[in-house]
Amino acid sequence: MLHHSRPIVPILLAFCACFIDVVCILGLFHTFTAFITGTLVVLCTEMFHQAENAALKVFVLAVFFASTLFWFASVTRLVQKNRIAVRHLFALEAILVAAFMLVAGLGDPAAGGALSAVTLTAVGFSTVAMSLQNVIMLTLLNRHVPTTVMTGNTLKLVLGIADYFTHPETRPGSRTLIRHQALVLSAFAAGGLLASFLMTMLGFWALAIPVALLMLLAVVQPAHELQTA
Repeated sequence: MLHHSRPIVPILLAFCACFIDVVCILGLFHTFTAFITGTLVVLCTEMFHQAENAALKVFVLAVFFASTLFWFASVTRLVQKNRIAVRHLFALEAILVAAFMLVAGLGDPAAGGALSAVTLTAVGFSTVAMSLQNVIMLTLLNRHVPTTVMTGNTLKLVLGIADYFTHPETRPGSRTLIRHQALVLSAFAAGGLLASFLMTMLGFWALAIPVALLMLLAVVQPAHELQTA
């Protein structure tokens, strides 16, 4: 049921992406690490008003750019050589998110400030993890919808609804599209809401939930299946 080709996988990944972003927004000075466009927007708002926080956003953008280049080159090469599977990448993403949780949970980013070592390390782990998820979706799971940005998915949902009513002959396909897009968007929102709620009680340790989901996705993938593109 949780094989990487199944529609449930992008739904779970969308849940994890929004969960992690909400944790970053609440605990790491309004920083996005999954929806990287959000970090760019916040950078523009802080550039002339909160210079220290703006510097953190520049750091995130630089780390995202460098890590995405690294992941794309590495994953592409390993796939061509048939030496890596989706399960390895899910496990690696889980480890990176767990490292983010441990650094932020044991440290105190709020007390240290936007440019403290604990903040930079925590946000670095989160950014590298989310850049890996983006590369996984781009290179290996490109049959699925995006999981870190919902603008395109929302547009597809609206267009699917419009197509359902204007083209009765294609309603079965439109119904499937609407259902899937609605589930992805709902999971994304649910991840964010749950993260917001749990941050008030557990702090950064709430990240254990996306870590567990990513590890579950890693464990259930076929061990023998290397090339997945």
